[in-house]
Amino acid sequence: MLKIIACLLMLIDHVGAALFPEVIILRMVGRLSFPIFAYLIAMGYSKTNSFSKYFYRLLIFAAISQIPFSLAFNEPLSVRSFSDVLRFLMGSPSPHLNVFFTLAIGLLAISTWDTLNLKYSKIFAVLALGLLAETLSTDYGIYGVGMILTFYVFRDNKIKTIISQTIVYIVLNESQVLVYLYEYKDVALDLTWFIQGISLASLIFIFKYNGNKGKDLRYAFYAFYPVHLLVIGLIKILI
Repeated sequence: MLKIIACLLMLIDHVGAALFPEVIILRMVGRLSFPIFAYLIAMGYSKTNSFSKYFYRLLIFAAISQIPFSLAFNEPLSVRSFSDVLRFLMGSPSPHLNVFFTLAIGLLAISTWDTLNLKYSKIFAVLALGLLAETLSTDYGIYGVGMILTFYVFRDNKIKTIISQTIVYIVLNESQVLVYLYEYKDVALDLTWFIQGISLASLIFIFKYNGNKGKDLRYAFYAFYPVHLLVIGLIKILI
């Protein structure tokens, strides 16, 4: 049920982002989707029988989803050379990778946190993975990786989960907005930059999770991401 809710919220978000960017309410509702996926990655790690299969499955679907992702969210393609095609597929004008890459890096961050014994080595290692996500411009970047990791670390304590997710949001998301405003002082403050804070309301759904496994439809949920992006991308091209 959590996956269904997350997919529906994501669909609303992506329809708004790609087709109706002026309808801000769609983006506001959609802010609740990623934290649920982040939480499911944390829970998936704690229950999986094979970390490597889980990790590679995320990478495979990340590769499959990149073209639909680019179709849905990039500007129309103007082909002058093969390099133009490559730039479009990776995310034009600068590389932008889909959220499956973020989920994969977040899963790797959890494994790294569990594997390393020294406290400071853990911190530096997961920070490096967060910076990798930021460098590759994956969806949600270091903020997404931090969210996934803290969901795992504090999975058994609701109060600590609320506090840690709030801190991650402020430190890794809103701080970037403030830096941007500082660098571009002539840019007017836009409250829509802060709508990501609505994502914390997703904890209402997350805390309802009873720990039981639902129907085994994992590949249907994996496939939903590239398929719905492909449909949105084709609609965007047609209109």
